[in-house]
Amino acid sequence: MKPLVTVIICTYNRGDLLTETIPTILRQNISVEYFDVMIVDNNSTDNTQKVIKTFVENNINLSSIKEAQQGVSFARNAGYKKTKTDWVIFLDDDAKTPDNFVETALNIINSNKYNCFGGVYYPWYKYGKPKWFKDRYVSTAEFYNKKDYHKLTYASAGIMAIKRSLLKEFGGFSKNMGPKGDKMSYGEETHLQDRLLKKGNSIGIFPNWYIYHIVNENKLNFSWFLNNGYATGRDFWIIYNEKVSLKLLIGYSKNIIKSIFQNTALLFKENYYIQNWTAETIRTIAFEFGRIISGLKLLAK
Repeated sequence: MKPLVTVIICTYNRGDLLTETIPTILRQNISVEYFDVMIVDNNSTDNTQKVIKTFVENNINLSSIKEAQQGVSFARNAGYKKTKTDWVIFLDDDAKTPDNFVETALNIINSNKYNCFGGVYYPWYKYGKPKWFKDRYVSTAEFYNKKDYHKLTYASAGIMAIKRSLLKEFGGFSKNMGPKGDKMSYGEETHLQDRLLKKGNSIGIFPNWYIYHIVNENKLNFSWFLNNGYATGRDFWIIYNEKVSLKLLIGYSKNIIKSIFQNTALLFKENYYIQNWTAETIRTIAFEFGRIISGLKLLAK
């Protein structure tokens, strides 16, 4: 029987973590005949190859390839080009899946309503959780409106299914976007989906299709909120292909003041700590600062 879908996991220096994550996608409640799993090693220098080899030798539906060009977009594009199934699922290398992960995806595929869809992710606190830390900082579940599958407009590439023919038609993920090794960068999957939407494609988001995504230790520090906010704001214009204007930039600067006042008012509420104020204010300031600086650079060209 020909597999119906291929789960593609792109990885970089996560060998030890893969020993925990790969078994969950292999331990599904449907036969291995229905799905393949492909690991794309994007220039790992740790024990990743050794870990992958062990799993490949013991699982008939698991294969691996290497991608020499550094960057998750290169890795994802290499992965889908090597698959033979009509559908591919992109799954993060630091995520655990439930036993019905593939089955749920196939049910959505068989509904024939979407050519691209995503799920939600819950936090996996492998390294503990500070008292002040909110799940919503690292999870999409709270942003989902159970009455409307489209409260979330874009699927995260950490849990995203798409027709392979659609990837070929749109040229896959932009090679100029997305993380490259240890460099933080965002938006490659949003950029792709934005193009899909503009061409009339619908994107579904399903809360019953989910993963548990690791909360790395660095995400528990204020520096992550700073770096994440700035990188997201910096990449805003290219992600959405928006036209920059001085009026917009002035409006964004006002968001900083607005955020400070709003977050300060929350300090009087229960279970909102000074750490929450600091993290959320830092991220907003960094985001708007990144968006304004990159916007000014575009205006100066």
